Amino acid sequence: MTADTSGSPIQLRVFITTVVLLGVLIILAGAASYVIPAGHFSEAVENGRKVDVYQPAEQTPLPVWKIAAAPVLCLTGKNGPRIIVLILFILIIGGSFAIVNKSGVLPNLLSGVADRLRHNRTWFVIANVMLFALLGSSLGILEEVVPMVLIFVPLARRMGWDNLTGLALPFLSAGFGFSAAMFNPFTVGTAQKLADLPLFSGLILRVPFFIVTVSLVILYLVWYTRRLEKHPHYEPPKSFYADDNRDARLHGVVPNRNMVVGYVAFCMMLIVAVVVVGIFVPLVQDLAFPLIALVFLIMGVGTGLIARVGGGPVAKHFLRGLLDFAPAIVFILMAASVGYLIEIGNVMDTMLFYIAQEVSRLGHYTSALALYGFQMLMNMLVPSGTGQAVLTIPIMAPLGDLVGLTRQTIVLAFQCGDGFSNLIWPTNPMLLIAIGLAGVSYREWFRFVLPIQMALVLVSSLFLTLAVAIHYQ
Repeated sequence: MTADTSGSPIQLRVFITTVVLLGVLIILAGAASYVIPAGHFSEAVENGRKVDVYQPAEQTPLPVWKIAAAPVLCLTGKNGPRIIVLILFILIIGGSFAIVNKSGVLPNLLSGVADRLRHNRTWFVIANVMLFALLGSSLGILEEVVPMVLIFVPLARRMGWDNLTGLALPFLSAGFGFSAAMFNPFTVGTAQKLADLPLFSGLILRVPFFIVTVSLVILYLVWYTRRLEKHPHYEPPKSFYADDNRDARLHGVVPNRNMVVGYVAFCMMLIVAVVVVGIFVPLVQDLAFPLIALVFLIMGVGTGLIARVGGGPVAKHFLRGLLDFAPAIVFILMAASVGYLIEIGNVMDTMLFYIAQEVSRLGHYTSALALYGFQMLMNMLVPSGTGQAVLTIPIMAPLGDLVGLTRQTIVLAFQCGDGFSNLIWPTNPMLLIAIGLAGVSYREWFRFVLPIQMALVLVSSLFLTLAVAIHYQ
């Protein structure tokens, strides 16, 4: 991996290749308004039930200037406020981690952790996969674990692994737990509510599905890390993670070390509390990102002051962290542009309509698998699990009634299609930020995650087939 002397976690090569990839997707999304007929769904009442009825609309080809300006114009769309919050979230976290890292506090603490865990590395992998998978499955946590990449990447490197391992332990584990969720309120909960199903019902298949998924992730990461240990080939680059940090605290004693550890642990508990309370309090859920960013800011500044870094260096490290993470803004805006162009081009509902028409002609088993594939495609255009559920379930649930699929099977197909592809589609801003923070390219991540993705596509298909066979309720 090429070193980046700028000190940014998002290396120049990673930045360029990702921007080119997203640029191609933006062009394709803009071109869709020229070749796909415009249309929209409107609500109607048939046989006493509310249904969505498709109506053609006037074609609205997007001008070239609007396609080119989409990374800015997307801020004016319906997801604009969320994009702005996400940008501020990443910048504040970047600045806060820079204080903890550049001051030498984080490297010093991680060095001690790595020394203690070096002889229990397999159990370390198993424990973290289970922990983050349970968080994703039960609390719907995925985006919130992205900052943990900044801790796990240097920790993985100090344990003799590579950046991909440090990225996968929190992010891949939480992502696949999120996908094979038992109680995820944002996907399973929302979809079941829209499909008129009891909340978190259908555990007879979801529990074994989760167990099989997590077991595959554990086996894959244990195999991968053991291969690294037997055949080391990775040379860590000089980067944001302070391998080249000459601060005496790297190898010396951090002032007030026990107090720093307790303070950081307390801040992490506050973040967990925000996430948990947000499940039950809608207002806290809406403010989760700002609140988490605030806690990270307090943690970064407080850690620097407790460790006697000094007010001046704390401010300097924070500002440098903001600059280091500025490239992530480009990723967020370009990724959001793809869905924005599909939205204003008025072609999303047309795509839904024609795919639903084709699925309605298929048999039970084939239609379940087709809906699974369809949801994976939709996830490229609508990365939000809740947003995708609101968009597709009102159409797919009645379609399932028509072709003889239970609504529980429809929700399972949505869950699998939405979840697993979160970790492979380049239109997911959080994926791009995570791989950028880990200092790996999209191509490296794709090659790494493809085997486990293919295995889970097979597992998901088998569970969907079983759901059809048992008339899953």
